[in-house]
Order: sequence, then structure tokens, then C-alpha cells
Amino acid sequence: MAVTLKLTQRWWPALTFALLFGTLGYAFLPYAGLQNDEVLFAAPDYHQASSSIFTIAAGRYHVPVMLLSYLGALKTWLYAPILFRVRPSYLTIRLPALLLGAMTIVMFVWFLDKIHGRRAAWAGGALLATDTMFLLTTCFDWGPVVFQHLMLMAGLAFSVKFVTSKEKSALFLAFLAFGLGMWDKALFSWDLIGLAVATAVVFPKELWSVVTGPNLARAAAGFCVGALPLLVYNASSGLATFRSNASFTLSEMPVKVRALRSAWDGSALLTYLVSSPYAPGQPRQPENALERVSARVHDRFGERGRNALDWGAGIAVILAVPLLWRPRARRILLFYLIAAGVAWIQMALTRGAGGSAHHVVLLWPLPQCFLAVAFADASEWAPLRRWNLGGWLLAAVAVFLSAANVLLTNQYLYQFTRYGAAGSWTTAIFRLSDELNRFQGTQLVIDDWGILDSLSVMHRGRLPLVYADESFLTLGESETQWTWDRGLAEHGIWIGHTKPYREFAATGEKIEKSAAAAGFQKQIVELVPDRNGRAVFEIFRFVRPAS
Repeated sequence: MAVTLKLTQRWWPALTFALLFGTLGYAFLPYAGLQNDEVLFAAPDYHQASSSIFTIAAGRYHVPVMLLSYLGALKTWLYAPILFRVRPSYLTIRLPALLLGAMTIVMFVWFLDKIHGRRAAWAGGALLATDTMFLLTTCFDWGPVVFQHLMLMAGLAFSVKFVTSKEKSALFLAFLAFGLGMWDKALFSWDLIGLAVATAVVFPKELWSVVTGPNLARAAAGFCVGALPLLVYNASSGLATFRSNASFTLSEMPVKVRALRSAWDGSALLTYLVSSPYAPGQPRQPENALERVSARVHDRFGERGRNALDWGAGIAVILAVPLLWRPRARRILLFYLIAAGVAWIQMALTRGAGGSAHHVVLLWPLPQCFLAVAFADASEWAPLRRWNLGGWLLAAVAVFLSAANVLLTNQYLYQFTRYGAAGSWTTAIFRLSDELNRFQGTQLVIDDWGILDSLSVMHRGRLPLVYADESFLTLGESETQWTWDRGLAEHGIWIGHTKPYREFAATGEKIEKSAAAAGFQKQIVELVPDRNGRAVFEIFRFVRPAS
């Protein structure tokens, strides 16, 4: 009984925040369509060979290893048992990601409790579980970021376990997690280098005390096992991951600073993920209890365009100045500050990366660690302990910041339910998927980005889908390709976005002009709307005009 009580007392804060996170996230799952990048990982599970740039032959199958030069097939492998047994849907794709995010919350709270105490764990758990960017990028894992966060926290948790208990297997498991993070997405190196620099600067004696031959061998073995697919790919491709992505520039710095700020205050996805009140279409009225509650909260507290973490960061910095005189707090705060700073500098300097929320959020949960430790240490100052005020003030700050997070999160939910999803997240993809059942056995041709992988996954790779690009029916094509393109024009059913929703408008226009030059005319078969009545997709064919 005593053991059970002890375990419950130790773990229930972590489980409580994981449940809170899961509950908030579950509310969002049905309100966006399956987006192309979100399901990119699943295409190889349905033998879409073009979706992997590196595979390994295993009999008559080609096992995916790398989807892009920097993106591995870890998620593809782990989702395969689910996708083989359960029909793909928004729940199939998103619910496992949400559960993995909840596991990250559990490890995060345990980590803070272990290294700094219960107060920091409570404060940090509340901040991360309600953080809007962490929540939304987990629910809609188009980055992808879920395994990045999970492997980061798993590596940190096992590292702490190794340091505190001297369990040799913990060191192997820590670097196994770091290696898996690298295979999942090579951008994991940003966090890994940040942690390495912070450890060397802040904990040099502790680091050198464990740098022995056997420990180095265990760490290297764990990392190589986890990152083995990435290492094999780069060995066979002449370091393609690094050649393709290691390009740096200072010219994008203003954009990266704005991206960091908007991700921190939670506003980064307000135009990307959800439609605004000014978007065309009919606003939907609340249809269930959740939507009615969201609308009432919105009406009561008004528009919320950002959270209060700017205030939180300001308070934490002010508190950190006197805390720097206390050796224990100084070292921990500097560790998180250096780790996050070094990681961000790398993404800020990398050409073409770091300018979007799904890149910036890779810094999480290092900033939340900094805030939690600063608040928790400040609450233990002697004057506050004397008057028994520290715990109450810490709770007040955590509740205030978490409440602001929840109100911003509700803003996203309100806009989802009333105005719908934005851009490539449109729910019209579900209706389009159903409508295509009418065209059994007909070649389906996609003429825009953001459609192919979503439809392929929802139909388990059984749709006869091809992608047409700007080379369609152009002069200079081989006779074989020209014949193939004419066949698509004469017999294919075409699928694209309506003009307001086109991702690559020039491609669609070029295809239509080439078809017209070859004697074909575009004929709309059907317009496919979203839940707000906006015509998002068009199903059409090419016909020869009457004489």
C-alpha cells in the first residue's frame, strides 16, 4: 500500500498534465483535413515508391529508409502496424501523435521533478501542457515534430537517470533516443548541438568525470544504432543529408526573428491553420456542446491573438538576475539558455529553415524549462518562505500564464469551428475523397500540390493517381510521353484546386494552355466545397470543343 501511494504521489502530476494536454488536443482533431505534409510519412506504407528517396530491397518489397534527404522513415515504420489494420482517417493519423505528445509531457514533468523538484515540475508541466504551439504542432504533425520532442525528452530523461543512478544501460538508451531523433529528422542536430555546447560550458567537471572509454563506447553504440538508417543513407549517397541542407546565410535573419516571436506568443498559425472572420464562406453556427462552450468563452473574453508568455519571459529574466548569484540556479538557468540559444542560432543561419512555426517549436520544451526553474527557485526565497507566500505566488503565475495559453488555444478552436480550416488544411479533402468513389477504374490526374498524398493515404494507395506538372503536352517531349499526355487529356478525370486555393497557380495555368493548344477545352464536372460552403476543389475533364 505504501509503495502504491508513493508511486501515485510521484507520478500523478505528470499524468494529470498529460491528460490535460490530451483532452485539449483531442478537441481539435476533426476540424482540419488531412494535409499533404501531415500524411507524407504514410505514403510508403501503401507502396508509393516515389514517396521515398532511399529504400532497401527486402524480397519483393522496398523498405523505406529516407523520405527526404533530411527526413527519415521512423514514423513510417512505427505507424505501419496501425495503417495495415485500421482504415486511414483523421483519428488514425492524429490520435497516435497526440498520445506521443502526452508521453513527452510525462517525461518532461518527471525530468523537471528529478533535477529541480516538485515546484518546477508543476510550473513547467502547466506551461507546456497548455502551450498552443506545442499542442497544435503535435495534433497536426506536418513538421514533423512529435518524435523530435519525444526523443529529446527521452534522451534527457535517460541521461539524468545515468548521472543519478550510474546505470550503464541508461547511457546507451539516452544516445539511442538521440540517434533515433537524428534519423527521424536531421534538424534534430540543432537541439543536440545546443545540449552538447551547454553541457560542456556549464557542467565541464561533471562531463569529464563520466568521459571514459566504456562510456564513450556505450554512447557511440546507442547513437549509431538509433541513427543507423541515416548513416547508411549518407554513406551510400556521399553525405547527401549534409550536402543538401548545410547552407547558411545572414539575409534571412529578420524573417527568423519574426518567426521566433510569433511562435513564442502563439500567433504564428492564426493565418496558416485556421480561417479568419474575413475569409469568404458562410460562418458555421455551434453544432455541439464543445462548439457552444468555445463560442461562449470567446464571447466572454473576446479576441485573443497571443498568449502572455512575453510577460512570463520578462518576469523570468528579472527573477533570473538575482538567481544567478545562487550557484545551483545559475548553472541550470544558463544550461537551458545556452542550449536554446545555440539551437536557435543554427536554425536562424540555415538557409531556407527556421522561418516557420514547425521549425521554431523544435526548441520546445527548453524555454519552458527555463521559465519553470526561474519561477520555482524565486518562490523559495527566504522572505517568501518566512511568510509562506512562495508556493502561492508560483501557483498564481503558473495559473495566469496557463490561462492565457488556454484562451489563445480556444481562439484557434473557435475559428476552426466557425470559419473552418485554412488553405491546405481544408476539410473539403474528405468530401473529395468520397466523391472520387464515383470514378472507379478511371485514371485520376492531379494538377496541383497538396492533394496527391492525402488522397492516396485515405484510399490506401488504391486510387489510380498520377501527377501532371508544367511539362504536360509541351513541345520537345518524346513521342512516348506525348502519347501518354494525350491519353490523360482524352480519358482522365482531373482534380485540382479552384483558383483562390491553388498552391502553384502557374502550373495549372500552363497545363490548361498546353491542353488548349492541343485542341482540348476544360470542362468542370463538379466543385467540391468545405464545411463553410467554399468551393475548394474542382473535378474536371478535357474535351474537344464541338465543331
